[in-house]
Amino acid sequence: MEKPKVYVAHRDVIPGTPGDYGEDAVRVVYDMLKEAIDAVGGLRSFIRDGAKVVVRANVCWAAKPETGIPSDPRVVEALMRLIRDETNPRELIVADRSSIGADTAEAFEVTGVKRAALRGGADRVLPLEQDERIPVQVPHARVLDKPVYLSKTMLEADTLIYLAKMKVHKLTNITLTMKMNQGSLDWYDAIRNHRADMHQKMVDMLKVMRPQLALIDGLWPMQGQGPGSPFPEDLIKDFNVIIAGKDPVAVDTVGATIMGFDAKHEIAMLREAEIEGLGVATLENIEVLGTPIEKVKRHFRRGNIHLIGLDPRIEVYMGGACDGCLHFTRTGLDTYLANPKLLEGVEKITIIIGSNAAVPEHLEHNPPKSYVFVVGDCTSAHKDKGIFFPGCASTSLHRTFFPGKTDEEILNNYWRVQPKGPSFEGFLHAENR
Repeated sequence: MEKPKVYVAHRDVIPGTPGDYGEDAVRVVYDMLKEAIDAVGGLRSFIRDGAKVVVRANVCWAAKPETGIPSDPRVVEALMRLIRDETNPRELIVADRSSIGADTAEAFEVTGVKRAALRGGADRVLPLEQDERIPVQVPHARVLDKPVYLSKTMLEADTLIYLAKMKVHKLTNITLTMKMNQGSLDWYDAIRNHRADMHQKMVDMLKVMRPQLALIDGLWPMQGQGPGSPFPEDLIKDFNVIIAGKDPVAVDTVGATIMGFDAKHEIAMLREAEIEGLGVATLENIEVLGTPIEKVKRHFRRGNIHLIGLDPRIEVYMGGACDGCLHFTRTGLDTYLANPKLLEGVEKITIIIGSNAAVPEHLEHNPPKSYVFVVGDCTSAHKDKGIFFPGCASTSLHRTFFPGKTDEEILNNYWRVQPKGPSFEGFLHAENR
């Protein structure tokens, strides 16, 4: 059996930064992309004349390009230019759906991805929440047993290209090509199975939404508390790596290895994808071309979703908490751990999370000095002790900015950013609204 080819391109220096660059930077990245894509078959091996081409970028939310959170505009612009130079598509679209509760149109602007895409030759950018959604049943699904609602534009594309950002993810260890399909879903479907079963969910999604070309942008990657770490030390500047291949599983395996993971041992979605016959996750069975892995390999700091021992003011009653609620709650807390001044005036934060937590009869909930957060459907027996964030997984403190706010203000914001979509019915019980 022929081994899938994955190419690693690296440069010691790429001019400029993601938010401030010129033609010299685009030319360097253009040459890296061409070198990598040509080595795995070239653009014309999967883009025919008159094709509708959709490139999935990663715009996350309205974060500046220098944060390392979104796709690097240098890569986006160079990729658009390369596609225009070497192929003749009918339409070239850059698409994404931002993180839960965020505005993708705003994110395209603030990240610089829209400007880079149009300047490079894209016809338009598409916030996927604005696109028509079509129900699709995943065959032989492990966890997505109900239909998922997918973008009509993506389903009708002749060629799909995924431009993943190299980042550690607190919940899944890595977020590379396969994890991009989280953004292919509408917001409600994105919350489904956002727990330990996230790995199986991404394998299910690869069965119905698979790119013909997988690219990883590792120019300024992120370690630690990704995918949107607020800690400056989690940004790795000038790593300057681009990875390309036609097998997204193999591309992610190489990417994870470069990030210092034992890919098949530590990344469950890669193991499962190989078992399901969706790609190769055994490094020895991949033909790695270009820059040797060992030359650029680095131990990326792992993410952490635990809530205990973070700050003397944070007290946690944690029963059988699942990964999803832990992930969203830690994501919210990280904002304040990275910027302690935001918690000035807050004397105590109490979190009840998980089933069967041993909770005292009396807890101090007295905003804005002290807060009690009751996280997830399985804690509903304690919902009268403070602010109850329902859901499974509950998005809890994710995008819920609480210091100085009343219960009503916090809950109004929580409901405002809750995911809605064609399959929203039944997500949360009416009595919790």
